[in-house]
Amino acid sequence: MTSLYSQRTALRSRQQEFELGRAQRQEEHERAQRKAVLEQRRACYVALNIAIRRHRAAIIDFLHAIQRGQVDDDVRDELEESRRLYIERHAEAQMTAPDDVLSAAGAVREHLSTWFGLAKRLESGATREGDSLEAAFKHGDQFWSHNKRLRSMMRTDLGVPKSSGDQDDDRV
Repeated sequence: MTSLYSQRTALRSRQQEFELGRAQRQEEHERAQRKAVLEQRRACYVALNIAIRRHRAAIIDFLHAIQRGQVDDDVRDELEESRRLYIERHAEAQMTAPDDVLSAAGAVREHLSTWFGLAKRLESGATREGDSLEAAFKHGDQFWSHNKRLRSMMRTDLGVPKSSGDQDDDRV
């Protein structure tokens, strides 16, 4: 009887060890998956941020070229390429980012699209009422409030703490 009891106790102990090991492996797997998802999201946000800044710079360069009367193929090509890359990065974010980040990204997209359209109308001469270089540069100044909100949302989503000393002005 003692032998049977010892065997059952040993079996129960091995089962508990097995269950504990399985639970630990499952927890490690879930932790690794969360880390991978967070890393993927971070890479997406970095790429989106770079694309936004590049497209913004290309629009400004395009407007300055219009102002100087020196719009050439290089300036046009950079504007179109930056727009294409930005659209790709935004599409990637749509598959990765949560709704609150997408809402902020949508506001940036809307702002950049309107600004791009204004710049293209100024170049072609097919302007609407209120279209001018001055209006285009003012529209560009308003970009920062949209980008600041998006940046803040992305950082929050990634769990980046905001310290009281943070400068949230990213005009670099």
